[in-house]
Amino acid sequence: MSTARTPPIYTSPQDVTQAFYQAFETRDIDAMMATWAEDEDIVCIHPGGMRHVGYESVRHSFDQLFAGGTKLTFRLDQVVVLETVGLAMQSAIEHLQAGEEGTRGAAVATNVMMRTPSGWRIVCHHASPAPPVSDAPASGPLH
Repeated sequence: MSTARTPPIYTSPQDVTQAFYQAFETRDIDAMMATWAEDEDIVCIHPGGMRHVGYESVRHSFDQLFAGGTKLTFRLDQVVVLETVGLAMQSAIEHLQAGEEGTRGAAVATNVMMRTPSGWRIVCHHASPAPPVSDAPASGPLH
């Protein structure tokens, strides 16, 4: 017998993004999908991966990630947030570690949240591998 969860109401963009990363770290697919809008226009792009559009495709992408069994730990850095009455955008550097003493890496991530009748929900998550950081001074003009 399955027990249905009452979907949480996230009262701010920060609440929903915190729940998103917590669900990621615990590999909880139901908690993860509770952070997303139930809409066919949601979009998720994992680092180096293809674009997933729609609720079922996004859910399947997380099912595949969580099936790996490796615990991921996230730390966000250089967070920039733009928020309006009904839409918010967060850009951050995701520092992640796979396993207890495992591989470390970084991704540049953008999360877009929308205020819905059920509270704030994610409508887009796009993460790309972060370029290597160099201590050498940049050459040429900045764009």
